[in-house]
Amino acid sequence: MFATYKPVKEDARIFNLKKNIYFSGMKPEDKPNILIVDDIEPNVILLETTLRHLNANIIRAFSAKEALEKIRGKELALALIDVNMPEMSGIELVSRILRDKGRNLVPIIFITAYPCKESELEKIYETGIIDYIFKPIEPRLLISKVKIFLELNRQKRKVLSSEKLYRMLLNASPEGIIIMDTSGAIREISNVASGIFKLSSREDYTGTNIITLFPPDEHARLQEVIKSTMEQGHVLNVVFLITCSDQTRLESEISFKLIRDSNEKPRALMAVIRDISQRRMIQQQMINDERLESIEEIATGISCELNQPLRLISLGLENLLVEISKNKSVDPEYFHNKAKQIFNSIARITYVIDHIKIFSSVNRNLTFIEFDIHNAIRNSISMIENQFANAGILLTTNFDKNIQVISGDPEKFEQVILNLLLNSQDAIEEKMRIVKTEFKWLVDLKTYRNKTHIKIEVMDNGMGFKSADLDKIMLPFHTTKKAEKYTGLGLSISFAIIKEMNGIIDIESEYSRWTRIRITLPRECKA
Repeated sequence: MFATYKPVKEDARIFNLKKNIYFSGMKPEDKPNILIVDDIEPNVILLETTLRHLNANIIRAFSAKEALEKIRGKELALALIDVNMPEMSGIELVSRILRDKGRNLVPIIFITAYPCKESELEKIYETGIIDYIFKPIEPRLLISKVKIFLELNRQKRKVLSSEKLYRMLLNASPEGIIIMDTSGAIREISNVASGIFKLSSREDYTGTNIITLFPPDEHARLQEVIKSTMEQGHVLNVVFLITCSDQTRLESEISFKLIRDSNEKPRALMAVIRDISQRRMIQQQMINDERLESIEEIATGISCELNQPLRLISLGLENLLVEISKNKSVDPEYFHNKAKQIFNSIARITYVIDHIKIFSSVNRNLTFIEFDIHNAIRNSISMIENQFANAGILLTTNFDKNIQVISGDPEKFEQVILNLLLNSQDAIEEKMRIVKTEFKWLVDLKTYRNKTHIKIEVMDNGMGFKSADLDKIMLPFHTTKKAEKYTGLGLSISFAIIKEMNGIIDIESEYSRWTRIRITLPRECKA
C-alpha cells in the first residue's frame, strides 16, 4: 500500500528507478504532460513507476504550491492529485487550475486513501473532475484510465494542430476569405477580408449574415449568386459593390464555393474576395492613355495624309499662275496635266476624309439585321473578281452549307470582306514585282463552324507580313504599303466592324510566303 512508505528512507530499487527516469534521454517537450501531486514522495514515485511505459512527460510535485509553480505556462493532458494535503488541499488546487483562463480544460483524477464523506464528494464534483480512485491503486486500472485520457489528449492536439494549420492557411491567402454556413451566417473572416471591409473587430460580424457587408442594392443579386452556388457548387468572378465599415464602397470580384462533407452533403460556403478598385483605376488609366495615343496617331496620320495632296494642289496652282503671268495664256496640254494633278490630290483628300468618317462612326452606325453570310461574301467577290482575273490571281471559295444566316450590318460586313481581298491582291502584286519566275497566285476564301462560332478565313500566298508588323497592323494609319496609295485604315475599320459584331480578327503570316486572316463570330450575334 502506498501509505506504508516513509519518505525518509530510500532503498536501492527506488534510487535506480529515479536514475532510469531522470537519465532516459527522452524529450519531454514532445510528449503530453501528466501532473502527479502527493505530499508523500514514495507515492509519487510509485505512481511514476506505474506509468513509466506510457509515452508521457511526468511533472512531479509534493505540494499544491509546488504544483502550481511547475505547471505555469504548460498544458496538461491529465492530473493525478491527492485529495488530502497540508497547507492547500487537492480540491482547492484543482479549483485554481480550472480557474486559469489561459489553460485548456484539464482532466482530473483524485486519489484518496479514505472514503470521502458526502459533503467532500459534493465539493469534488463541483470542481468538475472526471474521476477518483482509492489507495491502494490497482496498476492495471490506473494504466487503463490514463491511456484513455492520453488518447483523448492526442486527438485534441491533432484537432488543435489542424485548426492552427487551417487558420494559418486562411490568413496566409493573398485574397480575402469568408467562411459561412449554408444560410450565409459568417463563421470565419480572414485577415485580408477584414482589411478589405475595414473591420475593426471581426468578432462583431461573426454570426451575422454576409448580406450585411453589401449595400441594399446588391442584396437581391447576392442572394441569387448564393442560391446558384448551392445548386451548381461554385460561381466564379462576380463583380460586386461592397460596403466597408466606414460606409465607403469598393468594387470587388467575388467567387463562391460550396464546401461538402465526406457524405457530399452541403456543409459551408466560402467566399473569395478581391479588391479590384485599384485594378479598375489602372485599367481606366490605360484606356485613357490608349485613347490619347490613338488620337495622337490619328492626328499625325491625318496630317501626313492631307499635307501631301494639299502641297501638290498649292504647287500646281502656283505653277499655273506663274505660267499665266508669263505668257498671258496656258498651253492646253500643260493645263490639262496640272489640273489632273490637282483633281487627283482633291480625290485623295476626299478618300482620306471618307475613310476617317467611316472609322470614327463605325460603332455608332451599325444596323443589326439577319443576313445570308455567303450572299454577302459573293457580293464582295463580284466587286473584285475582274481585278483578280486581270492580275492573274486565282480566287477559290469553299463555303460551309450549314452556315446560312448571321446577325450584323451586311453592308459593313461586305466592306470587311472586300478589304481583306484587296489586301490579298496587294500582297500578291507586291510579291509579283520581286518574284520574276512563273508562279501560281492564289487566294482561298472559306467558311466553317464549330459548336459556338462561325469562322471566315482568307488566305493568300502573297508577300506576307514581317513579325514586327503583326502587332501594329490593326492600328489606324499603319500600313506596310506605299503611303501615296493607301491610308492604313482598312484593317482598323475591319477590326472595329467585326468587334461590334462581337467577333475577333486573327492574323497569321510568314513573311514572303503566306498570310491567313481569320474572322471569328459567335453563332448568335447580338447588337
